[in-house]
Amino acid sequence: MDKWRIYVEEALTQLAFAKQCFRDFEAALDRSDVQQVFFHLHHFIVHVANVDKLLDPKPGTPRHSLISSHVDLTGIDLKPFRRLRNHLEHFDERLDNWVAKYEGHAFLDMNIVTGAKGFPSKAFLRALDGDVFKFHGEDYALTPLRRAVDELYARLAHNDG
Repeated sequence: MDKWRIYVEEALTQLAFAKQCFRDFEAALDRSDVQQVFFHLHHFIVHVANVDKLLDPKPGTPRHSLISSHVDLTGIDLKPFRRLRNHLEHFDERLDNWVAKYEGHAFLDMNIVTGAKGFPSKAFLRALDGDVFKFHGEDYALTPLRRAVDELYARLAHNDG
């Protein structure tokens, strides 16, 4: 097996995991099982970020040299979700920051707030508003990420190098 294919195979595995997590997220949402919604959403984001780290390494690294001519990421940008994954990975630090800035305002954590109005962005530690994951005052649209996962999976599954 060519070395670059090892990275592609792992990316396919991580994408399959991400797709399963998203299906489980949607099922939990349908059941209104809030804890499971955030559990599966968190894992979806981690798997997607793993793919981004695998397939879009820093130029000049050995991995970049191996895969750059075999993997086409044109039009697919998973970078914004690497930031969200970092937030989730370093949750303790984000929580410290949130608590330090807490002024007694509304506190929303692990809430489905679709359609809710009037809450300042600083009120949301973790929330889901339609297809937007709100975390620590930042918004992350999930639909474009899900489409990117499907597109990248299709590309990699049919990649002959």
